[in-house]
Amino acid sequence: MTFVPSERLPLGRFVFDTAWTPLKGAHMQPLRFFAADRSTDPNDYLEVLVVVTVDGTEVAVTRGGGLYVRDHGQYVSDGSFFQLAGIFNLLLCELTLRGVVSEPITTIDIQDGRLIGHHAAMVGGWGEDAARTFGPLWLLSSIPRNLGEGYSTGSATYWPPNCYWFTRDPAVLNGLDGVRGAIQLRDISPSVPALLVAAQHHAASHNLAETILTSWVVTEQVLSSLWDNYVGTLHDPSRRTLLADSRTFGASVRAELLLTAGILTENVYSTVQRARKIRNDMAHRARLGAQEAADSLKALHEILRVVGFDIDRIPSFQRERGGSGPPTRVLDPEFPFK
Repeated sequence: MTFVPSERLPLGRFVFDTAWTPLKGAHMQPLRFFAADRSTDPNDYLEVLVVVTVDGTEVAVTRGGGLYVRDHGQYVSDGSFFQLAGIFNLLLCELTLRGVVSEPITTIDIQDGRLIGHHAAMVGGWGEDAARTFGPLWLLSSIPRNLGEGYSTGSATYWPPNCYWFTRDPAVLNGLDGVRGAIQLRDISPSVPALLVAAQHHAASHNLAETILTSWVVTEQVLSSLWDNYVGTLHDPSRRTLLADSRTFGASVRAELLLTAGILTENVYSTVQRARKIRNDMAHRARLGAQEAADSLKALHEILRVVGFDIDRIPSFQRERGGSGPPTRVLDPEFPFK
């Protein structure tokens, strides 16, 4: 069902109004529009759709995929910005577990925003990449054009938001009750939530080496958590001390013993061992490929299932291609170009 826009206001109020609520924020990338259909009203992309509590901090999420927090002047140091990036990535991790893939947010992506009424946006900023900061507002400020004019009697309306925003079911936000899954992963290791976001983003972008590396790091961290839990159940203190030595009991040996203990199934064990070999072959022999990236991501998914996550909504490595198809009549280039 198509949503009903709540109001119609000019985007210029974010530029010329002198009163607003200060924010710090960044956009999801790729940009998302949380509705069944894209709107033709740019204001709808800025509408605050839901406020989610993330590790004690309230994060406002706009329909167009903007993430914002209140700026009370607390974000002044490098450490505070790293902490805020961690909060945003916890939310992105939770969304990743629900099948919404995004590039992780870094401190360079976080810039000043403004809240006016129920709408939030970033007007300006700095840096060479505005895709996650003020760029979305500039795209929304563009005027639709008919690209068929002068070429065809038909209409070919071009408006940048139709190209850059992709629709998602808003129910993925309405069902958020904190970020319990992301917190569970953070308990394994503080960097795991952002690395999971990165692994899925790199897989979606077909960044092969990055997919292999980030997938394996998360897989090994979860494997280590399973190992620590297993060792903690042993009654003999001397044996616990011996097994805690990661130099002797590396990932391969740990997977072997967890299989013997019945904690890993044969399928998960073989998948993890293959991902380990793929990572080693890439690191030591510079070997990588699409199938290796797909297998590494599969190992990540399978070991997440072992610790209780529903992985059915998380995208696997995709191999789709797209394009406009062949021309009706082939033209030879007007310059030397074989």
